Amino acid sequence: MKLRMPKTKRDNSKPASAETDGPKELQKPKKKRKLRYIALYLAAIGFVFYAVITIINQSVRIAEKKAELSKIQQHINVVEIESKELEKVRDYKGKDLADYMERIAKEKLGYVSEGERIFINVAGD
Repeated sequence: MKLRMPKTKRDNSKPASAETDGPKELQKPKKKRKLRYIALYLAAIGFVFYAVITIINQSVRIAEKKAELSKIQQHINVVEIESKELEKVRDYKGKDLADYMERIAKEKLGYVSEGERIFINVAGD
């Protein structure tokens, strides 16, 4: 039995495109591919950088808005308490109304009843 080579064409010569274009043409597409990969790599890095900056910026804005919301919520609570107080005062009649008016005059306006003395502690104790 004789061993034979498979029936494929064995040619040690260069492919037809390589013969016509020369070795410089073969290197040029590799450089173009390399430049494309570099451009894609730089674009990807740019996109990631942009995304990180955007996420950080949004996080800062969210924190600012949460702080603003907290202040507004506190203000709403204060106004609700004042509203409840005013609703109670609206229903005052007779002696309750007189006592309330006297208390407001003393606390907020600085009035005193006849014969009363106010002592102010200047030492702060």
